Amino acid sequence: MQAFSHLFFSFLVILFAISCSDAFNRNDFPGEFLFGAATSAYQWEGAVDKDGRTPSVWDTFSHSNNRGNGDIACDGYHKYKADVKLMAEMGLEAFRFSISWTRLIPKGRGHINPKGLLFYKNLIQELRTHGIEPHVTLYHYDLPSSVS
Repeated sequence: MQAFSHLFFSFLVILFAISCSDAFNRNDFPGEFLFGAATSAYQWEGAVDKDGRTPSVWDTFSHSNNRGNGDIACDGYHKYKADVKLMAEMGLEAFRFSISWTRLIPKGRGHINPKGLLFYKNLIQELRTHGIEPHVTLYHYDLPSSVS
């Protein structure tokens, strides 16, 4: 009986997936609707100790009590060109990302990190080169530890 239940449930899942597969397409959305993806610096960039970035409150929190951390994350800091290429191949029109305060202004105020600024400039240029509209979040909960 249990094998039949699993088989029947699997059949229902497949039937549901088939019935939903053509439920929507781009023509069902207004012309100004943008299809895109989003992430935050801490979840995507990694490279926590590269090019002048300093620790954020997320670094401190995630390293306490043996929690998972974003030290490498998706390594977008090094792989952004490949990521943007994948976005373009998927047909995405927009990408929302956050700017890491600790990468751009390592001490929380004052000096701007030229390598951090160059990273975001290059990312935005890469997005535009592929016809993807950048949307920037200026703060996504990555307060520099030195400021908290």
